[in-house]
Amino acid sequence: MRSIVSFTAAAAVAAPALAQTPTFNDVVYANVLRDDGASMPVRLDVYWTSNIAPTSPAPCVVWIHGGGWVGGTHDNVPQMVRTLLTNGFVVASVEYRLSGEAIFPAQIHDVKGAIRHLKRNAATYRIDPARIGTWGTSAGGHLSALMLTSNNVFEAEGNVGGVGPRATIRAAVDFFGPTDILNMNLDVTTPPGSNIDHDAPTSPESQLIGFDAPGQGIGVLRANQNNPAAPFPEKMRLVNLANPITHVDPRDLRIFIAHGTADTSVPIKQSQRLFDAMNAVNTSAQYTPVTGAGHGALGAAVEAAARQFLIDELTRCLPDLNRDGLVDDADFVRFAFSYNTLFDIRADFNGDGLCDDSDFVIFAAAYESLGC
Repeated sequence: MRSIVSFTAAAAVAAPALAQTPTFNDVVYANVLRDDGASMPVRLDVYWTSNIAPTSPAPCVVWIHGGGWVGGTHDNVPQMVRTLLTNGFVVASVEYRLSGEAIFPAQIHDVKGAIRHLKRNAATYRIDPARIGTWGTSAGGHLSALMLTSNNVFEAEGNVGGVGPRATIRAAVDFFGPTDILNMNLDVTTPPGSNIDHDAPTSPESQLIGFDAPGQGIGVLRANQNNPAAPFPEKMRLVNLANPITHVDPRDLRIFIAHGTADTSVPIKQSQRLFDAMNAVNTSAQYTPVTGAGHGALGAAVEAAARQFLIDELTRCLPDLNRDGLVDDADFVRFAFSYNTLFDIRADFNGDGLCDDSDFVIFAAAYESLGC
């Protein structure tokens, strides 16, 4: 239990108390079931400033709180995220079921349900559904990265809050999130060491997949990952679904990863693993190891870089697919390939999760004028 408390407390360092009232407070975006069968609401908050134009949809960043999947609250949006309000962004913050309420994949299903709610109600929240990104720390960083890499993964989508539009996002920020929960203990180096035994049944990872009874735990699962006897195949299925690295493919959009070299809660190699996996398939990932930082604040410069990354990704001319400043024949070729695959959201310009005729109309208008 001490390991869980330390994991939760460290994550809270990155989430100072909220200093303003949400424009939309505690909106129930769905009613979901706990593992004990009881129903519970899940909520989100949405923040505006006077910079949000009443008739022009704004980009949106969704904050996903940390806390080892066992604690935390959507009420505490850190200043580093709220600062995006001054850049004309909408900021939302999402509540999701904790592992003591429901095991994985409840957490990603809830976040995706919140994204679908935001897209369905984009006019109310003044959001551009094609320009949504996520940002999270620790367990929230894990869910943020998983949101991006599972854009096209049906099993991760769920049906929380109803179906459609698809809960795709365009960019993600992952601050020190787990990415390969089966191998977290193996990734620990000394220094800095670890204050959590990730293999133990009491670890946050073991609790996330519901393999936390005496004699269980991630370490036991790793030793039996090829054992066909129950419950090992099902628990391995959950581990693989939970790992953002599992789902990396060339269609993944852009991510900003940062991690402290002195982190004793989540080994820094977890971030290196994700960065390497994305680079291996020619996606564009940014990775910043922060010398001397632990499991918490990474410093004003890294926070500012993460914000600028989101500003650049969520305000750029989307039909300029090769990012050369023009919408021309080179972009048409790229669009044609995306259009042929339907689910390549790089060319999803209206945010519905598909690349189809409606996106062709948007692209054609930009192509005719050589830009947005």
